[in-house]
Amino acid sequence: MPQFQMKDQYGQSYSDSSVKGKPVVLMGCFLRDLEICRKQGRKLYWKMQNLLWKDSTKVHFLLYLDFQETNKLVEDYLEESKTKQFESILLDRKGHLAIGLTKSVSYLRIYNKTGKLISSSYQEEMDEALIQEVYGILKKEI
Repeated sequence: MPQFQMKDQYGQSYSDSSVKGKPVVLMGCFLRDLEICRKQGRKLYWKMQNLLWKDSTKVHFLLYLDFQETNKLVEDYLEESKTKQFESILLDRKGHLAIGLTKSVSYLRIYNKTGKLISSSYQEEMDEALIQEVYGILKKEI
């Protein structure tokens, strides 16, 4: 797993060491692809909550944005959204997880409990076949 340390839009800190010991589903996008990531991330997260049910707490689901090139409009939006109950999005202000990102798609990776990469793909959409594939991988890991 890549080394990282960053905060989400609510100020909660996350790092590679804080998520070790559980499988990690890591999905990222460039800032301009926020809606792609949010839509896909929500679908994957909520489907996994239903499929994994009692085991869902045994997996870390992390969504992040490459936040190296932000602007006042985006920062203001983040500040306003703190009062809403959006899912946590890690803000990669230093580019710790930017390597591998591609425009207009999400970068989905799954790591096992020890941090070893076990799946990596680029997604234009989150379809049922992919959800079942991710579910199968996670069931083997928990």
